[in-house]
Amino acid sequence: MTSHRTASVCSHVNISEEETRHLRHRLQTEITWLSRQVQDLQGAAETLDISLMQTYREMLYSRRALLGRIPR
Repeated sequence: MTSHRTASVCSHVNISEEETRHLRHRLQTEITWLSRQVQDLQGAAETLDISLMQTYREMLYSRRALLGRIPR
């Protein structure tokens, strides 16, 4: 029973190198865009939308985490 779990957890998806590069590029583009949005929000202190800021930060965190797990 344990070996079945291990096999399903360790299974790999075959993705081409081109698709991997495309995904990395897209994530990097999104990270750049989100970082700019956070900077813009921080610069507009008088109308700071805290919930939007938190959403952007969570999106940044998740994309950076995913980018870190994608092979180079």
